[in-house]
Amino acid sequence: MKFRARSLTLALSLALGAIACGGDPVADDSEKIVEDTVQERSEEIATDSDDDDSAPAEDAGESESEDDIASISNDSEQANWTVLVYVMGDNDLEPFAVGDIFEMAEAGSNEHLNIVTLIDRHPGYADDEVGPLGNFEGTQLIHVGKEEILQSKDLGELNTGSADELAEFVALGIREFPADRYALIIWDHGAGWPGMGPDETDGEDILTLPEMGEGITKGLDAAGVDRLDLIGFDACLMGTFEVAHAMRDLADVMVASEELEPGHGWDFSSLEVLRSGDDVSAAQLATTIVDTYEAHAKDFGTALKITLSAVDLTKLDELDAALRELGDVMEFADSAALAALGAARQDALAFGDSPDPAQASNAVDLGVLMTELSANNISVRPEADAVLGALETVVIHEISGIATSEATGLSVYFPPTSDYFDGDYFDLGEVPGWSTVLNSYFDGGSRLASTDTSTFDEEIGIEYFFDDSGINVFGTVNEGASDSIVSAEILYGVTDESDGSIIFIGEEPAEYTSFGDGTGEVYGFYDLTALTLSDGIDTDYAYLDMEVDEESGFLFFDVPLWYVPPEEFETDDPYHDLVLALTLDAEGNLVSEVYYEFTDDGMIGELSADPDGLIFPIVLNEYPDGTAEWLTLSEVGLYADLPNLIYDLESLDSGLEIYVELVITDYAGNVSAQGGFVDLP
Repeated sequence: MKFRARSLTLALSLALGAIACGGDPVADDSEKIVEDTVQERSEEIATDSDDDDSAPAEDAGESESEDDIASISNDSEQANWTVLVYVMGDNDLEPFAVGDIFEMAEAGSNEHLNIVTLIDRHPGYADDEVGPLGNFEGTQLIHVGKEEILQSKDLGELNTGSADELAEFVALGIREFPADRYALIIWDHGAGWPGMGPDETDGEDILTLPEMGEGITKGLDAAGVDRLDLIGFDACLMGTFEVAHAMRDLADVMVASEELEPGHGWDFSSLEVLRSGDDVSAAQLATTIVDTYEAHAKDFGTALKITLSAVDLTKLDELDAALRELGDVMEFADSAALAALGAARQDALAFGDSPDPAQASNAVDLGVLMTELSANNISVRPEADAVLGALETVVIHEISGIATSEATGLSVYFPPTSDYFDGDYFDLGEVPGWSTVLNSYFDGGSRLASTDTSTFDEEIGIEYFFDDSGINVFGTVNEGASDSIVSAEILYGVTDESDGSIIFIGEEPAEYTSFGDGTGEVYGFYDLTALTLSDGIDTDYAYLDMEVDEESGFLFFDVPLWYVPPEEFETDDPYHDLVLALTLDAEGNLVSEVYYEFTDDGMIGELSADPDGLIFPIVLNEYPDGTAEWLTLSEVGLYADLPNLIYDLESLDSGLEIYVELVITDYAGNVSAQGGFVDLP
């Protein structure tokens, strides 16, 4: 495995306290035994299905001669609804995919409802049996009954990252299971506009957003249907304006999440609402899916950072027009308006975020962005307010957690600078209005980059004082430089005396105040604690990106990590990038923890870790020449028994010398920093 590790004799280890080292990182099973967890619901239904005298019409053991996907059909009259679920479970989400099949069986098809799913499994992540189909590998096409499998077809191994496979599934579902209304739900890791995936056993292929559009269009055309009634994405980050725009001609209503989704995802038993034969509209079904997802998350204890929204795609024209008006204004905006937009982006609710900006999804809530922009600059207020009004019309219903309470239903792609812009975004074509907004912002940043940048007053330097809670740090910004600043942060760490590099262990937002005469002041606070992670054998320090919700008092921590599964211990495979999302209440009690994995192609989803794998906390190391990289302080790692990892905030020792730094950034991405060494009292 490839990773950078600093020696455990580094200054951080010595200064902040001895790290308990020990244990072979590739210990045998006798050193640590972890019971496999089985979903109770899955186990119960699987048992019921196995014991049921009503055998399925077809199963994996009764292979058919046809190779064609269209091998199951519905002999009943036309139903009210057909719900098609395209489960791309050929990856580490496989255990959750199997669980959702059992949830579908809690609802089950009847004369009013058809539930048809295509599920692609991975050979290595889960051993769960699906009723009479057993622990199958590859892809099964299943007509899901009430706690039973009505029909099934073994399709072998399919590449669910292919637009053609999606098209065949859509065409089959509509043609063989006719109904008054149709819903298609696509299930997997998600990344927003980059798409969904991957299909691991088919070259890590992902289903890009253009491929989704192509596949759904071909499927609808083949079935002779104009559009779906509902399109849903049970995946992370798919609740974006870009996704809605791509789906606008393919469905009436869209259901998707702006934020990351916990692995349990939606509650598919909610489809039971369609069994009665009542006239349930697409908007009503969408609202039910949204509300039951919230209840599901509360049951699992994961509701603090959730979002899910129902969007009326038939009314998207109004939002398009409002964004085009905003784009026209921003195309000729002055530096004050551009800085206002950049500051609004900094203050907007971000989704799929990471302390490493190269890993972040760069999705921000459109409504919060417009609210902040309207407050920041009067010249673009009418256009920003018009976008807000249109957004309220488009979003039918949405839910959110405490950490995401500001969410308004749709996000947009907004990297902080052009350096982090992904050129694949151009594959989407013109995104109404928003493409112009992005181009105008980045062009303005390019012009600013060639002029004087925002800098601290070096003569004054940082100023600080201690109180009972921690250290208060101040920095003064030079005259003429303050109008372009969009963000401020405080970072903290210690020095590695062997090479003079700074080992940063955390960051928090700082406050910037403009004095109106071209100067300004930055204020940051640090409570003098360090985050540690322990598996009960070893303990390691971790980097902490912290934010505080002033209203609730909740603390939200993002902790960057690396993960290595056991099968990659002796390989050159790159580490897996993770973010641990922790939520603490006002009293410091842990109330939520979710590990999310970031893949190279931008997909994000909850991690399914092997308990015998290794977790490596990482820190940000800045060298004397100004370059920086993420690395681990440990060569040992922590066992990836996620439920039993221990988190602690340790107070720093009296007399320790720390390094504190204030950082400001303008809308061009120019960064100015001012720091100093401080001895703790």
